[in-house]
Amino acid sequence: MLLKLQFPPDIPQNAPLLVAYSGGADSSLLLSLAKAYGETHQVPVFAAHLHHGIRGEEADRDLDFCRRTAQVLGIPLFEKRVDIPALALASGKSLETEAREQRYAFFREVMEAREIPLLLTAHHADDQLETLLFRFLRGSGTKGMGGIPETRPLAYGIAVRPLLSLTRAEILEACRTLGISYVTDSTNEDDFAARNRIRKEITPLLESLSDKGIPQQAAGRLSRAAREDDDCLTRLAEAQVNVLTRPDEGLPLSTLQSQHPAIAKRMMSILYDRVTAHRDLRDGSGTLSAVHLEALQELVQKGLPESSLSLPRNTEARIRDGRLYIRPVSDDPAPLVPVPLYEGDTPWDGGQWIIRITNGQKPPPLSDGETLLATAAFPADKLPLPLWARPRKAGDVIQNHGMHKKLKKLLCDKGVSPYLRDRLPLVCHGDGMTPLWYPTVAFADGFPPPSEGQTLCVSIIKTKISRKEDTYE
Repeated sequence: MLLKLQFPPDIPQNAPLLVAYSGGADSSLLLSLAKAYGETHQVPVFAAHLHHGIRGEEADRDLDFCRRTAQVLGIPLFEKRVDIPALALASGKSLETEAREQRYAFFREVMEAREIPLLLTAHHADDQLETLLFRFLRGSGTKGMGGIPETRPLAYGIAVRPLLSLTRAEILEACRTLGISYVTDSTNEDDFAARNRIRKEITPLLESLSDKGIPQQAAGRLSRAAREDDDCLTRLAEAQVNVLTRPDEGLPLSTLQSQHPAIAKRMMSILYDRVTAHRDLRDGSGTLSAVHLEALQELVQKGLPESSLSLPRNTEARIRDGRLYIRPVSDDPAPLVPVPLYEGDTPWDGGQWIIRITNGQKPPPLSDGETLLATAAFPADKLPLPLWARPRKAGDVIQNHGMHKKLKKLLCDKGVSPYLRDRLPLVCHGDGMTPLWYPTVAFADGFPPPSEGQTLCVSIIKTKISRKEDTYE
């Protein structure tokens, strides 16, 4: 039985430790072992306890117990109170999800403030088994069946689970042998909680079919094998994506259609992650589910031009020009009707851009956080204000060099990213529908910048809130 902490070789052996301390048997054993480790390696050990505001007097009892125990052990305890029920009601999340997010946010605060690189959590082998059973019932794939890893990077530092190989029974026996006191959470006995039913009904049944601890060992082996397989397939998919594309360039349909589904789905998931840039915890939270990936696979196999699919995080997938694009959907999209442009600034696409009209051949100096994308000068006497701005639409043509040219072809020839094609304004004149200028692409004939007289300068400016995809390359 484990009676001292052991870390994987890639984990710093002499770094300060923060123990996630609830006061239960598993975290109490972990805190005791961490104290011994700290004394042996001469590293500081800290503890953190979050009061969830859920169990009333019992939660107050747990906090008092943690305070007394930490004081006896000589370990500094950081504590915080939050109202999880109120936060969950406001966010629409479950109590369990909200509590988890608040815990890790609290741990991050402490780790950053005290420069503690390692967070120790008391996940054990029964937790692993319960997690895999839950994910099995949800139909999780290889990634999901990787379960709880022994270590994982956090937004700040690394989480380490030193007790992951121990069963709940072994932890209780270690506490008894070492004389470690702990408190018991009464909600662990509630039969309405799915995890408690697994713990009280399914785990004993599985052990009766084999032996004590065997299902937990099997879950550990399965999770390790699944993580290894997923890591290998993900690396292969990442290599393909890195060669083929940047996020705003999409992925070629021909490549996705020729790949094994295990690689193709990971390629699409990687593209989604890069576009949404939401892997703050690097644990896959918020990544596409199996349902979304199956729908994406069907979208790609059909390959119908302009077919699309709504995705989480306010994004969409769209088939265009033989490629699959995944891009954010603006919360305040460009208007469908022409917008009048007068002298001064007109926001565009939810403030992602500014259309600035001034007098003179040159644009005025930019403010902090602004970047000039394109500028054009027009004769004021031939183009009385207002000018107009609208999104491009199917079939748009612009008279350029004596010919009526399709705007879509000009955009393709100029290499304008598909993400930007529907977001940059098409500047128009007259009735508000006649194209005058598409930034960086083409001007309508008949409006050269004057050598004398009043000039209108029209500038397209990227603001500091623009997304990183809003760029020309």
